[in-house]
Amino acid sequence: MAAPVRAELQFRTVAGRTHLARQFTPHPFHITRPFHHPGGLSGMATLYLQSSAGGVYSGDDLSLDITVEAGAQAHVTTQASTIVHDARGRDGVKQSVSLAVAKGARLDYLPDPAILMSGAKLCNRVTATIGKDARVILADAQLSHDPQGRARPFAWLENEVEILGPDGPLLLDRFELSGTDWPARTGGFSCSGMMIVVGDPGAGPAMLQAADALPGIYAGLSVFEDRRIALIRFLASDGAVLTKVMKTMWRAAATTLDGTAPAERRK
Repeated sequence: MAAPVRAELQFRTVAGRTHLARQFTPHPFHITRPFHHPGGLSGMATLYLQSSAGGVYSGDDLSLDITVEAGAQAHVTTQASTIVHDARGRDGVKQSVSLAVAKGARLDYLPDPAILMSGAKLCNRVTATIGKDARVILADAQLSHDPQGRARPFAWLENEVEILGPDGPLLLDRFELSGTDWPARTGGFSCSGMMIVVGDPGAGPAMLQAADALPGIYAGLSVFEDRRIALIRFLASDGAVLTKVMKTMWRAAATTLDGTAPAERRK
């Protein structure tokens, strides 16, 4: 088992614009220089996460802490999907993400899907702590893939997403399954994911409408008005459709939150 590796990113507003105030990104973490996207939300910083390792491997124990200070606005995504390699009978990968979004702050945390290769084992946990009047768009998705095209399954997936508010827990979504159970649990779809909006449950119907307009998608919506949360869970027929639906739903959610469509962000 490799030694645990923890990365940290901290965003802060200075003179009306959000900047990266602190970064600690040891191998295999790497980041692009944050920038302010032309035509994007005023003052919002955009940052792309990268990896210098070509994926994650059995024994990896990786943690990422992202802090968005009061009033700051950040859009954090990945350059590409994360490949979870064959565990080859060993322990697999542990990955945890902690998001702290302070009062009145905004975070779009939109990693590309985890690609679960044949034999892969992944334990993934995301915890978001949300301050008063903060708004968050959070994506989480996986796809199963056999590079040899023989439908060999991944080994195991444990997945947990927890949302905590100022007064305690707001949402806990947790599941675990083996790769051999994946086809039955997904109805034969190779891709699965969800998108959560905190701060404006009205984004839920907009996301569902966007998903329903795409072929190869099966989606369901849950809205928790008292907690100001909308969650849409979806299945996709392949990786291209998965990427498209995540992008389309994010645009629908961001438009609801901001009152205007967000600028395109290319990968």
